[in-house]
Amino acid sequence: MRLGVFFWHDSPNDQITFAGIENGFQAAGRAVLFVERRANGDRARAQLALTELRAAGCRLLFAMGTQAALLAQEHVPEIPLVFTAVANPVASGITAAWTGSGTSVAGASYWIGPATLVPVFRLAVPGLQRLGMLRSETSGVVSRAELEAMRAWIRTTPGTALQVVEAIAQNDDDVERAVAALLQQGVQAIWIPNDFTIYQNLHLVTKQATAARVPLVATALAAARNDAILGATVDFELHGRRTAALALRILDGEEPGALPVDTMHGFRILVNVDAARRAGIEVPLSLLVLADELIAEETTDDRPR
Repeated sequence: MRLGVFFWHDSPNDQITFAGIENGFQAAGRAVLFVERRANGDRARAQLALTELRAAGCRLLFAMGTQAALLAQEHVPEIPLVFTAVANPVASGITAAWTGSGTSVAGASYWIGPATLVPVFRLAVPGLQRLGMLRSETSGVVSRAELEAMRAWIRTTPGTALQVVEAIAQNDDDVERAVAALLQQGVQAIWIPNDFTIYQNLHLVTKQATAARVPLVATALAAARNDAILGATVDFELHGRRTAALALRILDGEEPGALPVDTMHGFRILVNVDAARRAGIEVPLSLLVLADELIAEETTDDRPR
């Protein structure tokens, strides 16, 4: 049996999630052939890849990430679609409701809501009231959903005392200008969301943020493992295994559109002590105590929650 796997770009989230999917099928004792196609962020290449997956006769298609899911819906709607490594599928327009799509689409989300993120961010930056978000025009589908959800939560949650300031980089070459715009507005921390353009250019962000002694906090795994002092993320390997279980239900006859979006029930706190040291920022003890993983001097402390 052939199952298609479509990548829009090579993000760490997608790669780890796919490993979880493979492990999930292996654990279930189901022999399948994964037919992988990668677009490398190019729309023409994406259309060709999806055409090839259609021609391969795949029973089901895994869309790795938000943009991959949107493109697969557009170009191969006749193949049952399972999206994964997606933050907010409703805000991104992949499905109309968390309770199910009513179509041939099902999937899994790693969404961490603002009610969880804000207290964690404030552990890293005590007294945080002015948070900058850096995102891009070129790959900002997910980061826009993160921002909109955060602002909606702030509007409807009394006593939040938090303002989110946004700066948009038009492309890779515009990242430094966008960082400078946030720093000029007096932000106390810069949020690195799930935005490929931003975390691929993290070194440009870090250079200015470190000079201004402004810490980076992240929901992007790649940023958490590099220059952000704090990352709030999920276990993407487990996320992939849960996606595999969802796909198996569809392969065994359940209707994709009747299945609610699978959601993770926990999150992980990564504290990058090395990044904090490089930035001249002291990590609060309260955050160190709660960390699931500490990144310090090339060693990690991986603690089960």
